[in-house]
Amino acid sequence: MNREVIQSWIDEAIDKAGFDEPLYSAVKYVFSCGGKRLRPIMFLHAYMLGGKQISEEIKSFAVAIECLHQYTLVHDDLPCMDNDDLRRGKPTCHKMFGEANALLVGDALLNLAFTLMLKAATVHPMAAKAAYEFSCLTGGAGVIGGQANELNTLDFRANVEDIYSKKTSYLIWASVLSGAVLAGLSQKQINGLKEYCFNFGFAFQVYDDLMDIEEKGGVTEKSYVGCFGVEKAVEQVKECTQKAIDALVMSDIKDTFFIELALAAAGRKE
Repeated sequence: MNREVIQSWIDEAIDKAGFDEPLYSAVKYVFSCGGKRLRPIMFLHAYMLGGKQISEEIKSFAVAIECLHQYTLVHDDLPCMDNDDLRRGKPTCHKMFGEANALLVGDALLNLAFTLMLKAATVHPMAAKAAYEFSCLTGGAGVIGGQANELNTLDFRANVEDIYSKKTSYLIWASVLSGAVLAGLSQKQINGLKEYCFNFGFAFQVYDDLMDIEEKGGVTEKSYVGCFGVEKAVEQVKECTQKAIDALVMSDIKDTFFIELALAAAGRKE
């Protein structure tokens, strides 16, 4: 499964959502600015571990996951949050459409995410459970909680692990867990995937910090690298990557995709 296929599903879902202008154009713009579509791809690979075929309701769930991810990015970029003018080299949503419209774009994407999940639940017997688990991990005790902690903490260094875990790992785990629940994977497999996701997510975020040094020409103060330095960050990425791979092996999950993904997050090709 690749980005282009998932993007075609996203385009179809947005076209059918019934958004008026300028909301429609703003939502389309958000999805035109690139991105790996990593979380729905991970969701689909977890689902396919169960030997299942990808049905229309599974496609809807994959789109829902990316809608929620994009909502978090749109809101993160707002002046009241990170106040970013660019994302992936392009103007952020609020720079293109105004702050109020960007706020509503995020709201619309969050609502659309659960509309699509609930639509899947009318067909798939496990979709309601998957949606419930996903909502718990991405709400105030999860992803949104991580955003709030980052916004309000007075000591980023002391809270960086909790912030990274909730903002990054929780959404990755929510995506993979949804696929596992829908596929009916064993508890042993689910436990292994959970350990994998939390270690992979942390490595992924810290490695992203390291890449920011090259792209921005300096260290961001509110980052793992800014708190602990490059050497410690590189060490942490390697350690978490190995833990992620070990978790798969211990759980008898023989899937090259997840292993290669972990290695890529550590900046390695093998």
